[in-house]
Amino acid sequence: MSPSPQLREAFVAFREQCIWLRTCFNTFAALFHQEHQPKDLLHRTAPLFFQDLNNVLLEYCRLKVCTLTDPADTWSHGKHAHVESLTVCNLNRGLKREGLMTQAIEDAAAGLMRYRELVKESRHKTIAHLDKEVTLANQPLGAHAEEDVVQFLDHLQNYNDEVGCAVGEGPLDFRGTSGPGDVLDLLRVLRAGLELTETRRGGPSTPVLRTS
Repeated sequence: MSPSPQLREAFVAFREQCIWLRTCFNTFAALFHQEHQPKDLLHRTAPLFFQDLNNVLLEYCRLKVCTLTDPADTWSHGKHAHVESLTVCNLNRGLKREGLMTQAIEDAAAGLMRYRELVKESRHKTIAHLDKEVTLANQPLGAHAEEDVVQFLDHLQNYNDEVGCAVGEGPLDFRGTSGPGDVLDLLRVLRAGLELTETRRGGPSTPVLRTS
């Protein structure tokens, strides 16, 4: 069965949002993941800035995960009606309606929804809304294992590839999103600049962190 132009258009727009989410994840990993070990470099360069950036990227990624896995429709108070959201659930509804749903798509979607369950409370109570009780209690929400993130990203890629094949767009590997002038180039420039500064000063220096 051939997909409708509307379904293909919706999927292409959805995949672009997934690519952006993966780009944000990759930026976060390149800056703060232990594998790259630049934390001391970032601390010695601009500790407060990079700590803030760490928090911003974490919050945004969790927010984006939830917006992509929200229900197919949301209530619009302005329109006094339900409006469609461009989400996994919305695409799945279209795929089922057009007889294009497969088991592989359902499995990948289920994996995405499992990760949503891990972070949705954080999104609902500390990002999209500010829950007073949680904020005053300073309760961390949304903690999970690194393996959960790895599995989510795998499911994200698989879902897009499977749906892409189902609607005639084909697969698109977006696991690597770096390019000229990316975050790794930034780290190289920071490292070179810091080494030059320390050479001129006669040794390494450690910035003082503000505590208030």
